[in-house]
Amino acid sequence: MLEGPHEDNREMVLSSYDATAFVGLRTIVYDAAIKRVDEDGEVTIELPKQGELVAAAAVSRCLMPIKLRGYEIRAMRHIMKMTLADLAKRLDEKTAPETISRWESEAQPMGGYAERCLRLIVCEELASEAPGIEYKASILAKLRISDPWVRDKNYEPMPVELELVMLKEQGSGSINEAWNEKKAA
Repeated sequence: MLEGPHEDNREMVLSSYDATAFVGLRTIVYDAAIKRVDEDGEVTIELPKQGELVAAAAVSRCLMPIKLRGYEIRAMRHIMKMTLADLAKRLDEKTAPETISRWESEAQPMGGYAERCLRLIVCEELASEAPGIEYKASILAKLRISDPWVRDKNYEPMPVELELVMLKEQGSGSINEAWNEKKAA
């Protein structure tokens, strides 16, 4: 991978990059986004391992003890490549696609049990694509979800922060790059 500016300053790895627009969830990536400038001055950003990035962001967000917002529910459904009907069926035979639509638009609040089920579905569906994120169902079972918007309508949760790290795979011993939660220095 490239480190810092290249010889002609046309390509560099950014120390941080807001990948929210790409992922659909508030996400900052560190030391991984590649900025390229072509001969005409057009700037492009490349995010490596994009499938793993969106999966890691979704699993990480599900493990955060803060109530999910409608746009996050929609983003997770899209990341899992599910329609409203697909997700409704996975949640419960009695859940209507219109109910999920109301959760996503925040016209109706999602109940605590449904939110726990959604988080479990997201993590179970995407955990294999996010090997750098530590996930076990028991983590979700113990998670105490708070709703800070009850007290502060303008509350902004911390974004998911990810970095691309080298990860040794269990069993095979091979080393691969994987998205991992950025730890404070």
